[in-house]
Amino acid sequence: MARKHTILDHPIIGYFILLIFVLVFSSIGADLIDKPLSSVIPGYAKEMSGLGSTVTSANGVGAAIFVILAVIIFTFWFRPGFKGVLGLKGFLWGIVVMLPFLIADYIGAAIDLHTFGFGNVLVAFLSALSPGFTEEAAFRGLGVANYMRTIKSEKQIKHIFWLSTLLFAGIHITNIFSGANLVAGIFQLIYCVGVGAILGAVYLRTANLWVVMIAHFTLDFAGLINGYYSSSGGLSAQLVASDWVNLVASAIGIVTSLILLSPKNYPQIMELWKEKWSQ
Repeated sequence: MARKHTILDHPIIGYFILLIFVLVFSSIGADLIDKPLSSVIPGYAKEMSGLGSTVTSANGVGAAIFVILAVIIFTFWFRPGFKGVLGLKGFLWGIVVMLPFLIADYIGAAIDLHTFGFGNVLVAFLSALSPGFTEEAAFRGLGVANYMRTIKSEKQIKHIFWLSTLLFAGIHITNIFSGANLVAGIFQLIYCVGVGAILGAVYLRTANLWVVMIAHFTLDFAGLINGYYSSSGGLSAQLVASDWVNLVASAIGIVTSLILLSPKNYPQIMELWKEKWSQ
């Protein structure tokens, strides 16, 4: 018999509880692993200024490791009724579907790389792991999986899709308060709608968390690897070429997601998640 939980059985409340659960694990991993690493890897820790204060933080591989731990704990909590979302099924399909969006994004990153040159590649790689894993597990992974466990109608699918997409995009507006340029911050907000939409749609269609975590990681790595974003920790002080290209990528992401989540695909999505939550 599958384990039940009073709070998690509420689809929306459960979504936010699990979001916080992932963020707590990510923070623990950053403190236990990334903070010590920052003392031996130059540039790993970043100073972030905003609202009259400056903080130094390092988030990367440690946060990612603990996020995976959180996903494993969630999976075992609901065993044997839950098969988990860390398998390989649907991975290749998900990558292929996202290719037009990913290629558009990589083109923007390549233009910036040509303009600003390479930054610290190791730091970019480690730093990109944190948002790639943390944000996918928090905004989509656990909350969406639990939501699909609790709903009864396929018409409810669009609710979690838009909630996760807009919340993911909205949280990035905090970059403006951390020193990012206002206009560049608005561009990033629009871009994040497209990112959240296509990653959310692919996750709903595959029930595979690896595909969206790795895709998200590559997006951040492609951005952070150049000298401009590498030196600023990912914050934009001005509009650059990739900001304009990202608008195109965002449009591709939104259109692709709406095709993937057209009502005719709802029965297939429900059946996929029903199989994941088989008793």
